[in-house]
Amino acid sequence: MVSPLAKSIYFLEDLGFFDVVLPFLLTFVIVYAVLEKTKILGKTKDEKPKTNVNAMLAFVVALFVVATKQITDAFKISLPWVVLVLLAILMFMLLAGTAFGDTEFKFDEHKGWRTFLMVIAFIAIIAIFLHGFGWLTPLVGFIMYKWADTLIMGIVLVLIIVGTILLVVTGGKKEKKEG
Repeated sequence: MVSPLAKSIYFLEDLGFFDVVLPFLLTFVIVYAVLEKTKILGKTKDEKPKTNVNAMLAFVVALFVVATKQITDAFKISLPWVVLVLLAILMFMLLAGTAFGDTEFKFDEHKGWRTFLMVIAFIAIIAIFLHGFGWLTPLVGFIMYKWADTLIMGIVLVLIIVGTILLVVTGGKKEKKEG
């Protein structure tokens, strides 16, 4: 038996709420916020952004986005995965915080972890949106069909070379200068 809350979600889905209203609102808010922050379309005499022009442009852009089914479908596929990546990063930070005990975990003190997480998040976001537009599966299939053995061996070779260079550059003892 379906609960009343599930029925209301199905009703909103049938109404087009997830296909039209939510992508429209998301696009409108993001475009409007960027235009307000950057003041690309100019400022008023008292240095405030031209809010009415920014709102109109954000409205038009949001309507164009909603009119394109491929983009709204990509939103529906991609955004839950983006939230999953965000939750994974938050869980990492939670675990890192517990590992430090009563001291506070700050990315300012661990710049390597911040850079690593940013690179992983960037790669994940690119892969998620490629998947959302349906471009990831053919790309991966082509790479695996054409270059699977060569690609893997090339990556292993590059890692060995980079590792050797890092070992040679950072591994030796430094002599202290007397004086």
